[in-house]
Amino acid sequence: MSTEKKSTGVLLEGVVIVASILLAFAIDAWWDSRVESRERSALLQSIREDIIATRSVMAAERQDSLAVAARATAILETMAGEPSEEELRETMLEIGSVFVIGGWSPVIDTYAEAVNSGRLRLIEDEALRVALFRYSAQIAELDDIFGEVSVQYYGQIEPFLVANTVYSEIAAAWWRGSLVEAPFATDFAALSQSRELWNLITFRLEMELAVQDRFDRLESRAEEVLALLANQE
Repeated sequence: MSTEKKSTGVLLEGVVIVASILLAFAIDAWWDSRVESRERSALLQSIREDIIATRSVMAAERQDSLAVAARATAILETMAGEPSEEELRETMLEIGSVFVIGGWSPVIDTYAEAVNSGRLRLIEDEALRVALFRYSAQIAELDDIFGEVSVQYYGQIEPFLVANTVYSEIAAAWWRGSLVEAPFATDFAALSQSRELWNLITFRLEMELAVQDRFDRLESRAEEVLALLANQE
């Protein structure tokens, strides 16, 4: 075999080897891209499901918050007016239901896990990442408000109720029937003149209004994220 033919053969073998390596790299890249695409789709779908679940929880909590705000407003109006003894008692019996400790359980596990594990890198759309951050920050704001309400309840409200009311009278209606009746009664006339009670109810009303405002903002953030998720499909 001539030197020229040998050189040509070696060259062809080299080309084949290089082409094989490049093809292998291309296949690996294609496969990795496909796997990553599947992971991204699964992540986005899970985030979407979490948001839908949170909106459902939020709708129920919003109704509870509106009910508490309505009861708080009714008690303040009664305290500011000149109600009959029966009207006063009927309204003041709702004190316990105004001070029920609220709370909620947003579903945000997928996003939190993605942030902590680094899987958030799978989301390449910068607008979506920003929207998700804003959404989670709004949830954190709500958590802070509920935490503040809880601190105020145990620090101020509960001691006040223990000192000034008979719990079996002012407990939430669904709970009241299971409690033992006390041999003494709450002085609702004196209670209605309490500046401390007025301040406590006013604070709770302000907190409920803040909760409703944050729910409205969270709903807007949720809609923003869902719209961007729809564009990813």
